[in-house]
Amino acid sequence: MEKKKISVVIPALNEEKLIIKAIQSLQHQSIDRDLFEIIVIDNGSTDRTVFFAKEAGADKVIIEKQKGTNIARQRGVTESTGEIIAFLDADCQAPFDWLKHIESCLSDEIILISGPYDHGFTGITKYFDYIYNHIFIPIIPRVLSIIFRKKSGVVIGGNFAVWRWAIDKIGGLPPLVFYGDDAAIAMLIARHVGKIIFDPTLVVKSTPRRFENGTIKPIIKYVRTYFKTYFSKEYK
Repeated sequence: MEKKKISVVIPALNEEKLIIKAIQSLQHQSIDRDLFEIIVIDNGSTDRTVFFAKEAGADKVIIEKQKGTNIARQRGVTESTGEIIAFLDADCQAPFDWLKHIESCLSDEIILISGPYDHGFTGITKYFDYIYNHIFIPIIPRVLSIIFRKKSGVVIGGNFAVWRWAIDKIGGLPPLVFYGDDAAIAMLIARHVGKIIFDPTLVVKSTPRRFENGTIKPIIKYVRTYFKTYFSKEYK
């Protein structure tokens, strides 16, 4: 099996309407196509996600019947060959320099990099989204570390990349279904492997479907889950 420098893993569940655009955004990256592979993990779709993923040019389309975002991501890690594993959600589109940005930032010191979604907000919502991603999220791990003497980081599940050896070191991605899946990754990497950075310029476009029922409630739920995970003995 030919090894790649980067493997991009896309977990998907009934994403026939969006998976093509996600994969197409990867087909036009600024680095050579032979340097990375695209792996779609279908997590039990009942639509034509698998068909469209293949049509769009995914290198591998794997069926993972056990439901769960991290379960699908870890299956992608297992099926991949890259030194760097990047994760993109199926409703996201990566800018042309996404992989180059990731490659230039990861180092012996920086183990994981993550960035925000661009949901296409307008007006005052866009303003608050900017504050959340550029001020609140980057400062929270530092504040928590100072107050509670416990390391942490912020990982956005549909927009992050990490060294393969780091995933191996924590025994694989924690097998969580949703909510807390990315926070658990952040705690394990920060506390047992090394430095995580949240880069507000590492942006991917995403649909606003996470906020179909309002913006405040999902954010509060994410923040609450993050703090619960931070203090959990399971990820000490």
